[in-house]
Amino acid sequence: MAAMPDLLSVIPVPKREDARYCQARLRLLIETLPVTIWFNPVGVAIACAALWFGRSDFGDLPAWRMALAVGCQCVASASAAVAFRLYPTVSCESVSRVRRALVALQVMIGLAWGGVVWAVWIEGNAANNCFAVIIAVMALWAMALTRCAVRSVFFAGLASLAVPLCARFMTSSGVTAYVFLALLPIWMCYMLFSGLSARKRVDDMLAARFANEDLSRELAAAHDEAVQKREEAELANKSKTAFLANMSHELRTPLNAIIGFSEIIMSQALGVNNPRYPEYAGDIHTSGTHLLTLINEILDVAKIEAGRMEIAPRPLHVQSALESVERIIAIRASEKALTISYSVSPALDEIMADERAFRQIMLNLLSNAVKFTPQGGHIAVDCRVADDGGTLVSVTDDGPGIPADKIEQLFKPFTQVDNRFDHAQGGTGLGLALVHGLARLHGGRAWIESSEGHGTSAFVYFPLATVKRDLKRAM
Repeated sequence: MAAMPDLLSVIPVPKREDARYCQARLRLLIETLPVTIWFNPVGVAIACAALWFGRSDFGDLPAWRMALAVGCQCVASASAAVAFRLYPTVSCESVSRVRRALVALQVMIGLAWGGVVWAVWIEGNAANNCFAVIIAVMALWAMALTRCAVRSVFFAGLASLAVPLCARFMTSSGVTAYVFLALLPIWMCYMLFSGLSARKRVDDMLAARFANEDLSRELAAAHDEAVQKREEAELANKSKTAFLANMSHELRTPLNAIIGFSEIIMSQALGVNNPRYPEYAGDIHTSGTHLLTLINEILDVAKIEAGRMEIAPRPLHVQSALESVERIIAIRASEKALTISYSVSPALDEIMADERAFRQIMLNLLSNAVKFTPQGGHIAVDCRVADDGGTLVSVTDDGPGIPADKIEQLFKPFTQVDNRFDHAQGGTGLGLALVHGLARLHGGRAWIESSEGHGTSAFVYFPLATVKRDLKRAM
């Protein structure tokens, strides 16, 4: 069986110059301050009690000197408490400030420990001197364990304690003081080595933690993306199902008419030269035209989605284009007794647009408005100059409106407010998708504003000038 790879060998480890390392190291150091706040004065008080009750061995130490030793630690403890309250968190902006504050605090703590040694030291008493040095060694060990995460703080603490110790040993007489003076460099080097080794272990721990956090974030992002992709796939599947249902309805109706009427004419079921045959031929022509329009829409949407639709923008007279659309839509509007008003801004004469695409956009928007506007309703078409010099076209109806949660879906192919294949209004849901795609080809955009019960406004924006482009570059 192959050996399991080491976690850090397969997970990308963040660089240790990463700002997160600086913040985390300072946070680790701050988290050790409560130990300093409570243990240091209590520990020194216990040591002074031992010196008091062991006066026969450790020498007769005056009470004021014991009080001085405890007082030094109380001052350092109070400073640590202030720092702990001032810096509950470390942000990227406060890293340098917090580091400087902790360096100053550690210098104070180191000098306080040096003051303890000076306060309890009795000249010429070897037992007392050894006890004082034990206190200093304990302080050094505690510092190596709790301050190693931040080098500058660790070095400041080491130096601030080493200086008063060295001064104490150099100004004392007796063999014990000289021995301690000789051993001091060795102790300092050992503490330095121990602190740096502990610092490396801290960095390894942080590297593993950050790698795990990064991996967790990546997994969460991948999960969110997978959920989104699944939802998109489900929506696409629903759209496909709705499209097939709509298409079966839209295709069967005219095809049944074509087949039925053509069979009647071909078999002369109503007799030779029946006067109804031309009427049936007209129905066949109408149904065939409807099928051709439907197939053209499907092919246009497919070309847009494939990035193969091209347009040829050129100066287009807006009023003339609207008049051609008006002639086509007027018949449908008259069937529902609808009134349509057209307004073109006097400042707007020509725009840069593909003539066929512009007419298709307007025809689709007006067809939708006619379809959903109730009997006797009103539709307003407005073309004006936009604030940035482009052209803004709007079609507003007084129909039932669209629910807010449905608006974003309307420009997707085969999507309708009501996607039931037997809904009363009919259609395949391709019209607005074509409007959206053709607007994007012009470098513009299309959008809808609506609320239930208050009608619908469809907007299409054309830039002031466009160049020939294909959808792959425009979208």
